[in-house]
Amino acid sequence: MEAQAQSDDELVALASAGDKEAFGELAERFFSMAVRIAFGMVNDGWLAEELAQEAILQAYLSLDRLRDDSRFRN
Repeated sequence: MEAQAQSDDELVALASAGDKEAFGELAERFFSMAVRIAFGMVNDGWLAEELAQEAILQAYLSLDRLRDDSRFRN
C-alpha cells in the first residue's frame, strides 16, 4: 500500500522546519506551473526555465517569511 501524498500545507510546514526533501517535493509539484507562467511572460523556453528555477530558489529562501502555509502556490 502506497503512502498517502502529503498536502502542500504539510510539505510547507516540514520545509519551513528544515526538511529539504519536503521542499524538493514542493519544487517538483510547482516547477511546471512556474515554467508555464514564465513562458507566458517571456515567450522563450530556455529563459522560462531559468526564471522558474530562480522563483523556486526565492521561494525556498523566503519560507521563513511565509505567514500562511496554504499560500505557497501563489
